[in-house]
Amino acid sequence: MVGHRLRPIMVGWTILFVLFLVTLAFELLLVQRVVDPRGLASIQPTASVLMKVLGALLLLLPLYWVLSRFVNVSQGGEEETPSSPTVTIEHDRTGVVIDAFRDVVNRLRENEHELVRLRSEAEARTQEIESYNENILRSVASGVITFNEDSVVTTFNEAAGRILRIQRETAIGKTCADVFGPHSKVRGLLDRAHHHGEIITREQFKLELPDGRRIWLGVSTSLLKDSAGRLIGTTFVFTDLTEVKELQAQVELRERMTVLGEMSAGIAHEFRNFMGTILGAAKLAARQIPANDPSQESLSAILLVISDMDHLITQFLNFAKQTELDLQSVGVEQWLKRVVEQAWAQSATESHHVKISCAADIGHISMDEVLMRQALSNLVQNAIEAMPKGGELRIGTVVTHSHSRRRELELRISDTGSGIPGDRLEKIFLPFYTTKAKGTGLGLALVHKIILLHNGGIDVESREGEGTTFRVHLPIGEQP
Repeated sequence: MVGHRLRPIMVGWTILFVLFLVTLAFELLLVQRVVDPRGLASIQPTASVLMKVLGALLLLLPLYWVLSRFVNVSQGGEEETPSSPTVTIEHDRTGVVIDAFRDVVNRLRENEHELVRLRSEAEARTQEIESYNENILRSVASGVITFNEDSVVTTFNEAAGRILRIQRETAIGKTCADVFGPHSKVRGLLDRAHHHGEIITREQFKLELPDGRRIWLGVSTSLLKDSAGRLIGTTFVFTDLTEVKELQAQVELRERMTVLGEMSAGIAHEFRNFMGTILGAAKLAARQIPANDPSQESLSAILLVISDMDHLITQFLNFAKQTELDLQSVGVEQWLKRVVEQAWAQSATESHHVKISCAADIGHISMDEVLMRQALSNLVQNAIEAMPKGGELRIGTVVTHSHSRRRELELRISDTGSGIPGDRLEKIFLPFYTTKAKGTGLGLALVHKIILLHNGGIDVESREGEGTTFRVHLPIGEQP
């Protein structure tokens, strides 16, 4: 009979124990944030109270059974028969406990269903908010990067990857030093924000990209704080100012060239008039002096120098004068091969080699064929002169896109010559700057002018002792 009375109590205690473990596990998940506590905040107090009730019942059922056994033993010392009044009372008490337990179980099931429903709604709401934020970041034209308090990248939108030429997957989870370098300007701005709480409203600086190119960025920063006001990270919002800076430089250069041309054209004409007088007097003296006279040698030197000066003035006037473009539709591949072959035939030796490659999808572009032939010939001639002991000249074209997504033709002229020292790279396009013994310093300046007239651009990369690469960018499908 003891086993008969004990069985429902043990079954009830087992069920209570299982429910207690389930509730305890849910509490631990909330504490450890395995589930999102924000969406289940209203359920947590109910779960805590339920766990306490179950724990109390787990203790009361064994106490009830022990007390019942003690009362039975103290009253008769024997087991009651099924027909005794004590057994009937005991059965009634057990029935009441079982009914109460069933009621508790039913309520627990109802609460469990409600808990599952609320959890599903919270997860769906969280997913919707995250998706909305992702759509916002994806649609923003500016780059957005967020760093946590440990300087680790937590957000990196598509615009940031496009501007910085960095894949989002390779940046997320990496530190600022890993992505941008330990001594980069971005690292410096981040340290100012984290250590000094400094907010940058607008700062412009140059940044070197992984492919070696440098771009101009306009950056603003803001501090990320939680509800308690604690610093949890920093947000960088930036835009690409490279094209704006390039346009500003082109406008300034054109203005300087215009002023220089207007001022110096008159001076050049006056010099030519004086030189004409000197040249006429020298020729007259040469005719009056006998051919075997030693003075003829001096007169020949004067005539040679005047001829060189006249050539220099002619170049200068060509550089300074206002130029009107005669635009034509030119087939790039055939034009490129023809110009390179003509320049090569005049200067190449057997120790030089040339390779020409042209992208098949370029077709025709609009240009002043005469001026561009002059610019390209000048670049080819410079490359040959940079390889006095022989080498390889590589010329190729590809279709690229500028920072503003403009479709461009990129013409590359690379040599394996002596290279240009780093401290001279920014000066080579300036008028009258030259490193050649007999150079005028107007060749590359004229090349620069011609390309600017075509709304293009030119840049140079060089390593001393390894070679030089000029990159000419010309717009495709756009009238200068």
